[in-house]
Parts: sequence; C-alpha cells; structure tokens
Amino acid sequence: MVKKWMFPIVALVALALVSPVLIAQEEAEAEKKEEAEYEYIGVKRCSFCHKKDGTFPSWEKTAHATTFERLKGDEQKNETCLSCHATGVSAKGDLLEGVQCESCHGPGSDYWKKSIMEDRELSIKNGLWIPDEETCKKCHVGEVPEGHVELPEFNYEEMMKTGVHDMPPAAEESK
Repeated sequence: MVKKWMFPIVALVALALVSPVLIAQEEAEAEKKEEAEYEYIGVKRCSFCHKKDGTFPSWEKTAHATTFERLKGDEQKNETCLSCHATGVSAKGDLLEGVQCESCHGPGSDYWKKSIMEDRELSIKNGLWIPDEETCKKCHVGEVPEGHVELPEFNYEEMMKTGVHDMPPAAEESK
C-alpha cells in the first residue's frame, strides 16, 4: 500500500522543487527578448520590398545614400566620421556604407520580414524605430570633427521634404 502512494508523493515533491526553477528560466528568457540586441541587415535586404513601393529608389537619389563617398582616405576608417557617414556593421562584419535604412529605422534583423512589417506595432516591438527630429539631430546638429565642412542650419521640416525618401503608401495611411 505504501508503494502505491509513494510515487505520486515523490512526483509532487519533485514538481514543487523544479517548478520555481522552470518559471525563473521562462522569466529570464522573456527578459532577454525585451532587451534584444538587434543586428544590421543592410539596405539590400530592405530593398527587396521597398523597391516596389518606391521608397528605395527615392532614397538612392538622396545625399544620405552617398554620404560615405564624401569621406576620403583615413576618414573611411575613422569611427567619428563613420558614426554619421555609415550605418553600422552587419552581423557578417561588413561595413554598411552611407546612411541606409537602419540608420534611421534601427537594425532590422527582427522586423524585416513582410509578416512583421505589415503590422506597425509588431514592427516596433521587434526593433523598428520611428524616426523623428531627434534622430536627425544626432548627425545634423552639434559639433563636427576638425576638418569637416560647416553644417548648414538644420530645418527638420525642410529636411523631411527633400532629404529622406518617399513614404510608402501604407506609412502615409497610418499617420
């Protein structure tokens, strides 16, 4: 008779001991996702979808697309220069030249898929930044390195008319 009840009691005790550990592990995993480190994927990946909606072709015509080319010699390796004239470094270790999509919208490793990009809130939860005036000011306002040309006066409204890219129809509708 004791043997029949022994197994359920041992199982319950084991479950009581293991449950807090499992719950703590789940909470740690959820916390990791909240603090996710996103990776840069590069403009080529973004262009797969954004060629069709006109965003990519219009961006290619901006100064942002060619800003890396203005750097000469050692400037192309200077971290201070690269902080505004390049997007970052991809997971593969490639320098992403110019002010690409992810300079303003954040590293796209977790939001680039169409199923996520179709849902603005889901995109934001997966790392998409919605750029604003402060995003632009990081490079367009403030001190410049020695030898840099003087920055023109920054006017956010004017910059938005000419300096970025056409807005995809879905983005215009969600404003």
